[in-house]
Amino acid sequence: MIQRVSAVTSSSVKRIPLLRNLPKRVLDYVLSETHVEHQNAGGGIATVGEQTEQVYYLLQGQVEIVSEAGERTTCQADQPCSLTPLAEQSPNQDHITSVSAVDLLCVPRELYNAIKCLPPIANTRTNQTIELKDSEEQVDTLYWEFYEAIKNDTLELPSMPDITMRIARVINDNNTGSEDIAHVVQADPTVAARMINVVNSAAYRGKHPIDNLPDAVTRLGRSVTHNLVISFALGKLFNSRSKALKKRMLDIWKHLSYVAPICHELAIVTPGLEPDQALLCGLLHDIGALAILGAATSRPELAENPELLDQVIDRLKAEVGAMVLRKWEFPDYFVQAALHAEDWMEDISHEPDYVDLVVIAQLHAYIGTPLMHTLPRLDLVPAFHKLALGKLTPRHSIGIIDNAKDQIRELRELLAI
Repeated sequence: MIQRVSAVTSSSVKRIPLLRNLPKRVLDYVLSETHVEHQNAGGGIATVGEQTEQVYYLLQGQVEIVSEAGERTTCQADQPCSLTPLAEQSPNQDHITSVSAVDLLCVPRELYNAIKCLPPIANTRTNQTIELKDSEEQVDTLYWEFYEAIKNDTLELPSMPDITMRIARVINDNNTGSEDIAHVVQADPTVAARMINVVNSAAYRGKHPIDNLPDAVTRLGRSVTHNLVISFALGKLFNSRSKALKKRMLDIWKHLSYVAPICHELAIVTPGLEPDQALLCGLLHDIGALAILGAATSRPELAENPELLDQVIDRLKAEVGAMVLRKWEFPDYFVQAALHAEDWMEDISHEPDYVDLVVIAQLHAYIGTPLMHTLPRLDLVPAFHKLALGKLTPRHSIGIIDNAKDQIRELRELLAI
């Protein structure tokens, strides 16, 4: 007889290698998707050739395992063999029966396979230093060169566009008004046109359309205006005399200009986070890649070796991006978003933050692409369970993004370069 026991506690599964190192939020979710079955002695658990939708872990009791070749083994819950799953393959390769009464943790096979593919949980990156490597490979030699340049402050980092400096001064001056702010924005016709477009977009429009910058600034407010000006001006940095490097920069901007609007929409449904700040975090999280591409202009061994360049970008973009944002005097949450944008299993803060937005926005952006199959499932990422979306299923969260597709499309078009 099989009896389902509804309660599965973290203490009852802490021995299982597959589960014991999961972040608490993820483990709590996984346990909510599993159950324990109690089975009396002599019961069949799996049959050779049978397709099963679950994988089992032995929590209590003893089972007998008979292979297709007829080899017999037994396993007790207090033995090392209980740490590996039963009926891991489908169709089953073993005939498994209970020798005594047993408790079996039942994990849906699809969930089990997704957990097996999760990236490492531990992250050794610090907030202030580059993770040093010791190797004679060319990529590691360049790695050390970048590290020395960063340590000695000789790595040439990109500078913010002039308009962002001017807008910061006028925004931070309490004696200025909408007319003064609009005057600075008008100095850059491209940014000015985008500001008019964005104030009339689905994301920001009011009851009546606006056709002038002072009214646009008044409707948006000083903080939102400031962040949007920076967002629209950033595209000017993604340029290079090298056609190959310029193409790489444009590819990065294309990714950023998709992630950023998703961050904007996620912030709308997550209390405590500002959509305009989220948009800017999304645009800046890969700024380190831009700095490395800029440095590659004077390094033929990088510029002429795309594979090597990819390795350097992947390894260093987070720390270099943090350096750029510190140089630009951005708040620390922008720095953290750059450092941890691809630390999928990281769970640093108790409350939702902009790192969480960037992580989940990227996973949404990769849906439907080949890279999707190398990334963790949405519901197995701690950030998903911190955002408002975590109260829903992944299907519903994707639905929220899909419902905001017009807003995302408009913002992507406004960010296009």
